[in-house]
Amino acid sequence: SLLDSENFDGWLALFDEHSEYELTVYSPEIRKQMSWWKSDRDSLEKILKEIPKHVRDPGRHLHVVTPALVEVSGDSARAISSFAAFRTTPDGETRVHVVGRYEDTLVKKAERWLYVLHKVVLETRLLQGFAHVPI
Repeated sequence: SLLDSENFDGWLALFDEHSEYELTVYSPEIRKQMSWWKSDRDSLEKILKEIPKHVRDPGRHLHVVTPALVEVSGDSARAISSFAAFRTTPDGETRVHVVGRYEDTLVKKAERWLYVLHKVVLETRLLQGFAHVPI
């Protein structure tokens, strides 16, 4: 995927200019969903441009995504798909990093479907290692 290869420009091109990215997880302590990350497209782009300046996870990631359930209404759509992201260390050990689902709202512009909201709903709450990129 574009995220697995860290092609952030290609991944950002999937977002409408007025879109949002949100990463959520359920907290049993407060008994509700909480937002770990929420930003508009411009803020997301700025954050991603800073990544090369940060300490990097030496592991590699691989996303496996199920086919999406899509509801289309004219030039807008909603899609839900499940995913698992695996992390492989430089030594070759692979483990499940996170699992969850994508709840996306899309808009069709110039014959392309773009994210209006790309929402990541994690099942995993305790992460091994660290992630320096969106999920």
